[in-house]
Amino acid sequence: MDNKKQCLIITATVVPNSNFVVNTDSEKRRKEYLDVLKYYSSIFLGDIYFAENSGFNFLEDIEFSNLFQKENIYCLSLAPSNEFDKGKGYQEFQVLDEVVAKINKSYDAFIKVSGRYLTTNFNQLIKQENQGLIIDRHQVKKVAITAFFRCRISFYQEHFRSCYKEVNDSKGVFIEHVIYKILKKVDPEKINIFNVTPLYKGVSGSYGGSLNRHRIKTFLINIERKILKLNGENELKNEFK
Repeated sequence: MDNKKQCLIITATVVPNSNFVVNTDSEKRRKEYLDVLKYYSSIFLGDIYFAENSGFNFLEDIEFSNLFQKENIYCLSLAPSNEFDKGKGYQEFQVLDEVVAKINKSYDAFIKVSGRYLTTNFNQLIKQENQGLIIDRHQVKKVAITAFFRCRISFYQEHFRSCYKEVNDSKGVFIEHVIYKILKKVDPEKINIFNVTPLYKGVSGSYGGSLNRHRIKTFLINIERKILKLNGENELKNEFK
């Protein structure tokens, strides 16, 4: 898809507003977001929307301000959520609803990445064509991996708008469960998993562990992806723990 027809949305919360976040060091988070924005702006030629929802003052941050001077990078400062006890997935999709409402007439699709996830095989992943949504789903845990996905605007508006209202991390209802459940009711022809496994650098905001994948596990998962594609299936069946 032409980069003029799709954009990249990076969701960010510099100052955490949730009870379910491991890394609460705002200065460390700021540096990680800055590195990620620099990375994506260097490899993606389309428009980039950096959507931040903690009220961080970017006007007083020289490094961020310089990046926002680029003609294809837009900073969207959104109000902090009042539902901090519902978790970061609730807040992230609340942000996505606002961003999609602002950009829906300008693009056919968007790529979404959670802000501190540096996706090392990004360009390979976004070449894959889709009819509605490309997202990894896991059959055993019944989750959809929302850290990175590619979605048509019309698909998001039809299926995901306001879905964040069903999320409540304090009760064990995560956004990954909600999205998985929604997709079970969607035409499978409009949903794909990625042809190759997304590779990340960074640390998870939920559990604090490394996002780096084991080479052998990645190799095995990619074999499974090829088999599933040949069989016309769109959910990963093995966890490869």
